[in-house]
Amino acid sequence: MKTFEEIFEELARHNDRSVIWNDWLDYVIRINLLYCNEEPPNYHGNEEAYQDLLGAYLNKLSEILNTEPYYDLLGELYEQVVLSQGKSKQLGQYYSPTCVAEVTTDLVIRDKTFEDNSDKIANDCACGSGRMLLATHVKSKGDLFLVGQDIDETSVKMCTINFWSMGARGSVMQMDSLEQTFYQGWRVNKYLYHGIPVPHIEKIHSPKEALDFIELYGNNNDERIVAKSTVKPSGQTTLI
Repeated sequence: MKTFEEIFEELARHNDRSVIWNDWLDYVIRINLLYCNEEPPNYHGNEEAYQDLLGAYLNKLSEILNTEPYYDLLGELYEQVVLSQGKSKQLGQYYSPTCVAEVTTDLVIRDKTFEDNSDKIANDCACGSGRMLLATHVKSKGDLFLVGQDIDETSVKMCTINFWSMGARGSVMQMDSLEQTFYQGWRVNKYLYHGIPVPHIEKIHSPKEALDFIELYGNNNDERIVAKSTVKPSGQTTLI
């Protein structure tokens, strides 16, 4: 099987790297939506190649997760095949190294316990590809609901796919977290442990909808709303 990089380079011979990358992110999100009534976009005949990219990505991620508790492979690939071509300098865009994400997460959640804390939220108001939230997901043993915000569309879509591929519950929003201007967003794996045992994504239309998540408990499938609020970020990573 060809590697992710080999497939991507073949596509990039005749297409802009950023366009290919974002089209592929859209493709992955779309095929994992629980509900989708919109007409499929024009992928310019690249659907098969995008499926091959997804397969190569998941195979490589699976190999890494045999030895690591989590890994932002998506962000790493983005840096290699897109940002390495100079786009990072144009956008002033650089992603936090994993070691920084680890230290920051330790400082935020140390000495905290998370038993029966399904109503707790970890919020990152400048999430990028979601490295700090992925670290939080692992260190809290998946007991926190993750919320990521970023003004950059590409970053938000990568964070969404990272949640999807790592089995993390949360919502990701493209928004200006200072002005509280919302553009688009996705809720990920809402029912992963409660009725839909495969990773999935839902389109959301407001910050309030991002935090309207339910927890199923007991044997009678009762439902309760465990969080309904607007996001008010106060720092890079915040435990609410």
